[in-house]
Order: sequence, then C-alpha cells, then structure tokens
Amino acid sequence: MWNEWLAYDHLSLLAQCLTPCLMSYLSVSRWNEWLAYDIYLADLPRSARLCLSICSVKGRKGAKEEHCPLAWGNVNLFDYTDILVSGKVALSLWPVPHGLEDLLNPIGVAGSNPNKVNNVSGYLSVSLTSAADAEQLHSLSSRDPLYELSEQEKDFLWRHRHYCVNMPESLPKLLMSVKWNSRDEVSQMYCLLKEWPLMEPESALELLDCNFPDPMVREFALRCLVQGLTDDKLSQYLLQLVQVLKYEMYLDNPLARFLIKKALTNQRIGHFFFWHLKSEMHNKTVSRRFGLLLEAFCRACGMYLKHLNRQTQMKFLVEHMSRPDYMEALQGFVSPLNPCVCVFRLEECRIMSSAKRPLWLNWENPDIMSELLFTNNEVIFKNGDDLRQDMLTLQIIKIMENIWQNQGLDLRMLPYGCLSIGDCVGLIEVVKNSFTIMQIQCKGGLKGALQFNSNTLHHWIKDKNRGEAYDRAIDLFTRSCAGYCVATFILGIGDRHNSNIMVKENGQLFHIDFGHFLDHKKKKFGYKRERVPFVLTQDFLIVISKGVQESTKTKEFERFQEMCYKAYLAIRQHASLFINLFSLLLGCGMPELQSFDDIAYLRKTLALEKSQQEALEYFTKQMNDAHHGGWSTKMDWIFHTIRHMPNEH
Repeated sequence: MWNEWLAYDHLSLLAQCLTPCLMSYLSVSRWNEWLAYDIYLADLPRSARLCLSICSVKGRKGAKEEHCPLAWGNVNLFDYTDILVSGKVALSLWPVPHGLEDLLNPIGVAGSNPNKVNNVSGYLSVSLTSAADAEQLHSLSSRDPLYELSEQEKDFLWRHRHYCVNMPESLPKLLMSVKWNSRDEVSQMYCLLKEWPLMEPESALELLDCNFPDPMVREFALRCLVQGLTDDKLSQYLLQLVQVLKYEMYLDNPLARFLIKKALTNQRIGHFFFWHLKSEMHNKTVSRRFGLLLEAFCRACGMYLKHLNRQTQMKFLVEHMSRPDYMEALQGFVSPLNPCVCVFRLEECRIMSSAKRPLWLNWENPDIMSELLFTNNEVIFKNGDDLRQDMLTLQIIKIMENIWQNQGLDLRMLPYGCLSIGDCVGLIEVVKNSFTIMQIQCKGGLKGALQFNSNTLHHWIKDKNRGEAYDRAIDLFTRSCAGYCVATFILGIGDRHNSNIMVKENGQLFHIDFGHFLDHKKKKFGYKRERVPFVLTQDFLIVISKGVQESTKTKEFERFQEMCYKAYLAIRQHASLFINLFSLLLGCGMPELQSFDDIAYLRKTLALEKSQQEALEYFTKQMNDAHHGGWSTKMDWIFHTIRHMPNEH
C-alpha cells in the first residue's frame, strides 16, 4: 500500500481541486510529505473534490522530467451530510483510461474502485487534517503528563496518528491512545515509531516511566537520549535514569547498557552511578538487578575501584569511631560528594546536638589550589535520615537555576551537595560562613530572638558587608530570596522554620532540610502549622528594601516582585519536565512521593489549567498572602526558638 499524508490548514491538498469554475491547483509530491494550499475553508464549494494520481517519473540527469500517470482516484471533500471529510481516507485506485494524456482525471467518478480483488492499480492512503483539527492536536500534545485524556480525545488522536508524526512531542499522548490489547493497533504504532522524529531528551524521559512498559517505546526513548543527551545533562538526570531501571522487563536491557557505557567513559557519571546503585542494595526488590549492574561496573572501572572501596567505609563511620585507628581509616580518599576532591587528614570530628546526633567532619586538604577551586572539606554524616528526598529537591532546585540562567535571570541559588549512601545513611555538604536565621536573630539579643525586632537580619548583613560590599550583599540576598520563594512555593516545601533557612555572610540566602515537600506539611492538632504559601517575613522585606520599614512601597521591593514573576513563569514553561522528574521516582519508595496524586500538587502551584495571565494573577495572590501572613510565620518561629535556642549551633 502506498501512503501519502496530506493536510489542509486553510486547505492542504495533493494534486488538483475541481471547483464549479474549473479552477485548478496542481502540485506534485514525493512520499511522506504534507502539502498546504492557500484555500480558505469558507471558500470551498460544496462540490469540491480532491483529485489524485500516481505517476512514474522518467528523465536523465539534467534533462526535463517526464511524468506518466499510472493510476488515479478522486475524493469528494464533503460527505452527503455536508460535513468536511477529515482523517484517513483509504482509496482503491483506478487504471488510467486509454488516451488520457493529462496527469489527473477530474471528470472521473469519485470514490474507490470496487474491484478490490483483482485491482492491480494499487491503493492510496490519504490523511486530511483541518486547521481546527491541527489546533486541537497541538493543544492535546502540549498538555502536561498528568492530564487524563478522555475516550473521545484518545479516538481523535488515533484517527490523526499519521499527522502526529509532524509533532514529535505528541508521542506520549498518542501512545496513551493506543489499544495495547489490539494486535492491529500495536503493529501500526510500531510502524509509526520507525519513522517518528527523535524527541528532545527532556521530553523523551516521560517514555521511560511506569506508564510506558512496551520495549519498543522504551527503545525509542533511549535513541532520543543517546542522540541528544550531553554528559552534563545525563549527570543532571542520572538519579531518575537509575530509578527507571526498575521498570525494565529484563536485567539486560538497552538502558542499563547505555548507563554502564557512560559510567565507564565519564568518571563523574560513574562515581554517582555507583552510589545511586549502592545506596539501594538493602532493598530486596532491586538488590539482584542493582547488584549485577554494580558488579559489571566495578569489574571494568579499573583503578577507580580502589577509591570507591575507600569511600564505602564512610557508611560504617560509626563503627570506625569506636576503633583506636579510626582517624587513619577516614583519611586519604576521594570525597563521595565530589569525585574531584581528595580529602586527607581528618582534622575535626564532633557530634552535633540534633535529634539523630549527626557527625560534623572536617578534613584538611594540603592542596591550596583544590581548596580554591572546589568545595570545602566539611561534611555532615547522617545516620537515621532518608536523604533521597533532599537529593531530589536539591536536584530540582539546580535544574530551576539552570532554566533561569538560560533566560538571563541570575537568582544565585545554592544547591549544596547531598548524597544518600545507604539505608538512611548519607552525607551533606557544609556551606562555609553561613548561619541559620535563628542564629542571626539570637545575636540581636532577646528582642531579636523573640521576633520583636525585625531589623536584626538587616543589621547583621550590613555589619558583615561595609561600603560597596553592602549593595552587592543586598542584591545577592534579593536574588536568592526571590529564587527560593518561587522554588519552595512550586515544590510545596514544608517545615520552613528559622533553623531551616540560612544566610551566608555575603548576603546569599538558601534553604536546607527538605524533609517535607509537595504540600506534606507538619500538622498540629490536625491543622497545618504553616499557613502561608512560602516564607516572606518582614525581616526579609526590610533587607530587600535596605532597611526601609514601609518595605513594600520601595522600588527595591518592586524589583524583587518582578524577579519572582519572571522566575515563576519561566518554570511554568517547563512544567512537563518537572512533573516527569518526579514521576520517574515513584518507584523509589519516598514516603511523600507515593502516587501521581502527590505529583498533582505541581499542577496546582503551576496553575496549568489557567492561561499565562491567569497564572500570574494566581501567583501574585500567593505572594500577597505570603507577605500579609508573615505574622503567622513569625509566631511559629518564636515557639521554635524557645524550644531549640539552647541547642542551636
């Protein structure tokens, strides 16, 4: 069967359209082309028809081509109910009559040749798509991954499946429209996949989640990743790519081979590939699969295996602490948080006062250049906390920052290092020269500690940054505060007390401890303790407005608002990516990421059912609520300070 895909926006046809005035529009097409004609639908007469022919082309190179008709067929553009024909039309062709010299046969009968059994002229499959249909297809394909297609929309997508090839991003929606228990539909979908254009890697990630178990679909997704994913992007999405290995049908699969190859050719990828697998070896459901991948990687990683072996001793740090030679056991190895950093003599080790009694570790690095170029050698070792949720949140914040930077918006986020290395065991990078809001407020005496004085934070930053450094510090605080306001709102980050927000001496603000997200906030007596969409207290506003008490009336505050608006709309444009990144981790067992219902919170905060203007108005309201409800945040902070002030470090 020959296949020709045709479309009309005003009207897109192949060959000739016969009107009462016998005005003709002639076009020659090769296979697999869409042809558009500048004919408005309103101008089409009721008797219009589409005339087609299949021709052979003769002619040597450089000579004029000769076209010889082989078969012909005509289609009425309106059916007997006056409805414009759309979708796929199968046409059994007629042989060319003796003496016909024209390429087309416009006066011939419309419809298929009834002699299908002995028809040697062939068959033609034509797809007709109107502007309204094309617009609806674009609308459906642009919907976020959590959008549930109706049965009518599924039927509509399947009828226009050949046109969908022109919109690569429509593939996930089309796949959701396939009746996978129908051998015929699956076969047709496989044929389409062979000619489907490669998608952007970020879009192809969706095809690796639990909704698309078909091996052919997953193989197509992998082709998109192989062609379009740089090593930097692969490092960015490695956490998700390791997790979706759980959805592969077999232990040996193309995705596993791809990741092992990348891990062996890029040391940074290999380093974190090892730890993402190693940290889940306690999970019996994946220990066999991940264990085989670990063995395959370790057998081929060469001398780096020695460094990985030393790093695994971090997991047994508590045991080492009871040994007389623990200082020797914890020195001279590559940092698990950063494979570019080699730590040497353990300089400090102390137990912190938090509930889980984490360890504060500080290594000395004699290489001065390493200290200048790379992160510091202070880490917090936690035993008893599941850090995977922190890892995911920090990964998302880093991706948000990249999106903002690509749009010329520098919001100076600080996604510090965090790595889970076992069952509720992990490492957190210590950010130097930084203090919690509570620590800073307590430096302002009793009035500052109990929130009676909202100027303490501003005075502290001003004291740390004299002269021109003060303006730079305020700018840095403003940018980072805007970024974290938007990020924590979109992600529904909870438990935002004054010990979970920190500020560096240079003015940069950042959040820590992401134990609650997607609106799973702490409750008191059945009510959510946090009553604002994100933290924007008077303390912050005074810093942004350089000490002015009526802070919301300053040009500095207007600049801050504008940053927030731009940041919010930028992330909203990439809503599908963030929904996919969360969806790909549904199988990892995080307590607050159990189902698609949890991820649906992102649809709410990004206002995906609204227009861009409506979404901006929605976010503006959230910002006003955060500002006017700042008093409730201060009350929470007062009680938190009273409970924890003696223990804060």
